[in-house]
Parts: sequence; C-alpha cells; structure tokens
Amino acid sequence: MKQMTKSELQVRNREIQDRMAELNDKAYEEKREFTAEEKAEWGKLSQEADWVREQIKNLSTDSELAKIRENEDKNAKLRELLKDNGQKREILLWPATEGSTSNITASGAINLSIKELIPTLHEGLDLPSTLKVVTGVVGNEIWPVNTDDVEMEEVGEVEALNDQVVNFANITPAQKRVGLKVPVSNMAIDNAAFDLMAFVQTKFTLALRKYLAKKIYSQANWSGNKGPFANLSPKGTINLNNNAYKSILKAVAEFSDKGFYEGNVVLIMDRATEAELKATPKIAGAAGGFVIENGLCAGYPYVLTHYINTTLNGNKLVATATKSIGIGYFEWFALQQHGEVRFVIDPITLADKNVTRLVLNTAWSMTDLSIYINGGDKEAGYPTQAFALYTVEGGDISSSDI
Repeated sequence: MKQMTKSELQVRNREIQDRMAELNDKAYEEKREFTAEEKAEWGKLSQEADWVREQIKNLSTDSELAKIRENEDKNAKLRELLKDNGQKREILLWPATEGSTSNITASGAINLSIKELIPTLHEGLDLPSTLKVVTGVVGNEIWPVNTDDVEMEEVGEVEALNDQVVNFANITPAQKRVGLKVPVSNMAIDNAAFDLMAFVQTKFTLALRKYLAKKIYSQANWSGNKGPFANLSPKGTINLNNNAYKSILKAVAEFSDKGFYEGNVVLIMDRATEAELKATPKIAGAAGGFVIENGLCAGYPYVLTHYINTTLNGNKLVATATKSIGIGYFEWFALQQHGEVRFVIDPITLADKNVTRLVLNTAWSMTDLSIYINGGDKEAGYPTQAFALYTVEGGDISSSDI
C-alpha cells in the first residue's frame, strides 16, 4: 500500500469501521448471516484495519500512543464482560458494593453516567443553561408550594381584621421508565478493530439527547413525560418586521409583571427564525443593531431547535402548521433521572442470529414547578405560568422536516 499521512490513515480507519458497522446492520435488519461475499469483505477490512492501526501507532507521539493503548485496553475489557461465560449479565454503571467487579467502572471502560450523556453538539438537542439536571434521585421528592398570598387591610381603630387563609399544595414528580436496546453482531464484538465502547456510547447518548429535546421543546401533548410547551395555546404573535424587537421585549415583560426575574429568561426558536431575526433591525431606519446579535436575542439567551415547531399526529411527531417562539424560565422545570441506570448485556435471546443485545433501563421525570404560583388557575387545569408560546409571522419562513 502507498505511504499515507497520519490524517489519511485516521480517515481510512474510520471508513473501515463505518463499513464494518454497515455490514453488521444490513445483515441484522435482513435477519440473516453474512453472505460469502460479505464474509470475504469483512476479512479484508479486518486485515487492512490491523495494518492501518499499526501505521497510526508508528506515526504517533508517546502521549498519543498511551491514549491509543488505554482505549484498546478499555474495549478489550468490555469485550470480556460481553463474552463472559455466555451468560446473561446485568452491569450497573456504578459499583453496587465496594470491590464489585460487575460494573463498567471496574472494567476500566468509560462510565455511561447520565451527566456525561448530555453534551451540546448537534442542532436541536442543546439544553438551556438554566435547566438543572438532577441524577440518581431515590424515591419521590415533594415540592411544597404556597398557592396564594395575604393582603394588608385598612380597618377602623377597634374594627376586627378579616381572617385570611394561606393555602399550600404539593408537587410530586411522575417517574416514567425510559430505555432502549441495541443489537450488536458478535462478529463486531470479536473484532478488535471495532470500537465497541464508542459505538454503544454514541447510540445511547444520541437516543437520550433526542428523547430529552423532543419531550422538553415539542408542543406535543405526550402521554408520558412532557415539556412545558406541551399543548400550549399561543399567547400572541411576534411579527418578524420592524416591531419584532419591541414584541419580544413586551412578551418577556409579561413574565416580569408576574414577579419572574427577567435575567433568567430563555428563548426557544428554530434556525430559520434565528436567521430572520439576525437580519431584522431593532429600530426601523436607525443604526441600532439587529434583534439577534452577539449571541443574544433582544438581549436574552436563546436555544435553537426545530422541535419547538412539532406536535403529534397520532403517534408520529410532525411539523406544526406555523412557526413558534417559546419563552420560559427553565429553573422552574425539574428534570430528574431516578434510581440506577442499568446496562444489561443479553447474549442469549438472539444467540441463533449471533447477536448480543445491549439494553439500557432507567427512569426520568419532568415536572413543571410553576403551575400553582401566583394563585394558579384551577379552572384552566393549572397551566404553566413560567412558560409561553408565541406564533411567528412574517419573514421568509417555511416549515422544515422533522
């Protein structure tokens, strides 16, 4: 083979792994073994992968070599856990007892802790900076809420004061089981060139981030966990014209009138709306800048996600007929992961297909803590008070695919 640079070798290594994963997925989806041609291709790819890795090592610095060896060791240990006696295994992501060896930590592999599963890398999956994620919650928490206030009275010198009642309510989170399973070919497990740990983490991480983003931002009235914008009716309209800046400021001011601290507000919109507001002047005919500039919208932080423009049609998530901007105070939204995160390795169920299933199980809850404040609205079923939805009109905006 021709001499390749380290960058070219790394690119080729990724291409090989992608092709091997593609072969695995195709065979699994079609519920069959590899064909003779696929087995031959797999063998050639495996040999080339060995050669490519050796070349990369030859061109690597001492620190890079140490990192490569560390990753190889972690993947080898995870493969040993996967193949251990061919029995079903349940591996906790954290040790259950001191000295326990049936866990990812003891294997030397990277922890699949929930805090590591929410990076901000892909469009539409970022979480607001003011949203706090609590993990490992045991049992149900209870938030006591004062639902009303008392008022000062002016009375006569010897007149009795009226009794005033201070009412309280409790908010408890509703846990919903959340999980997924990923089938992996045993040939992939046996192949040293296949970065199994990265494969598992990538699949599980992306699935969790998509789950949280869809639930938190969508207008869909989910039957389980649901976000603060679920089934909300728009409070008004924000036109993408010369009045856009004023309209956004007035929308935020409505929350300030309720006592919410203006500095904690976060706006939610899609990229098309962002593009319009980046080109929309704050004040017509004046050099006052644009509605979105320096990473802020009308001076407030914002998150980009197309999920704000989605709802449910049956069980399918679809685009709404109109665009929306969400406004909210995410410190009033409790996002919690409950109990253990269990990673189960099942080499038995699909043994006839030479497939091992990797199963993740845990529980999440999403709780709006603002429904009772300022007296709440019992007649309306206690809707959210810390979040609002506004319809977007004007500009060159069209619906996007989900």
